[in-house]
Amino acid sequence: MAEKSFKFRLYPNSEQQIQLAKTFGSCRFVYNNYLAKRIELYKSEQKSMNYNACSADLTNLKQENIWLKEIDKFALQNSLKDLDRAYQNFFREVKNGNKDQGFPKFKSKHDYECSYRTSFTKTTAGGNIRIDCNKIQLPKLGSVRFAKSRDIQGRILNCTITKTCSGKYFVSICCTDVEIERFENNSNIVGLDLGIKEFAITSYGEIINNPKYLSKLENKLKKEQRKLSKKKKR
Repeated sequence: MAEKSFKFRLYPNSEQQIQLAKTFGSCRFVYNNYLAKRIELYKSEQKSMNYNACSADLTNLKQENIWLKEIDKFALQNSLKDLDRAYQNFFREVKNGNKDQGFPKFKSKHDYECSYRTSFTKTTAGGNIRIDCNKIQLPKLGSVRFAKSRDIQGRILNCTITKTCSGKYFVSICCTDVEIERFENNSNIVGLDLGIKEFAITSYGEIINNPKYLSKLENKLKKEQRKLSKKKKR
């Protein structure tokens, strides 16, 4: 048994896209708010707020910013966990003598991707994250259509929802208790000789041809340039 993630294209409707935008922004706000507090505390007193302290203070932040109550609570808590992990890595580098190690970076709305992670919890309906044919039930979003290209195995732990810079949405479902097919152990050993003309030659004499990705890409680029040149002439 092991953990495994299953990634699918997500197709939220217009209302769900608005809620996703609010969630991305709120998680970024919470992350940056407590990162600033931890940096200030470290600079002034050489101390730091741990995850539990930030999580307890999050209630006060929600009172000051009522709109945070509209957001999935698990997404906000996981944002604090991500910050705590980044800050622990920072302290580890400092303790190891890396004086040039900088503080964790603030998140920007101009980052390549926006994402947040929500966690599974049991409810009277069975769970706050559920799969129903080609739809997935997510906290604060409801039922969202997704491209279910394969069966989801195991027990759901959490889901990460991502929006790329091209505007596409994806959901990555992390599951545990997944049966992984294991290969039989054997004593076979193979050596590889990497080259240019041939991609590789094994110690058994098998030749693996060079896929020539760059050549294919170059030919495709030349083709597109010819099309563009013709358009300009017209």
